[in-house]
Amino acid sequence: MLIRLFAFAFVLVLVPRAARAEEADPFGKLAIEDVEKRLSEKGFFLYDNNQPAVFKEGHLPKAKWVDYKNLSAKDLPTDKEATLVFYCANEH
Repeated sequence: MLIRLFAFAFVLVLVPRAARAEEADPFGKLAIEDVEKRLSEKGFFLYDNNQPAVFKEGHLPKAKWVDYKNLSAKDLPTDKEATLVFYCANEH
């Protein structure tokens, strides 16, 4: 199921400000393999933006479901240096 889920996955990474200053794109992208390698790192957070039914059917280990329409600061870690990864199975 996870392979199918990532067939159209888009992974968006929010990186610390210091790293972003060097890039023209304020957001980074990670390959699925890179996300898997970093899952156990402290300060690495994974968020699933799929519909609740899709999340329930299958999601990456340690992923937290978030409602993209109602995301707020309370849904995110307080560590401003943390890496936040958001993904969904949307081909757009």
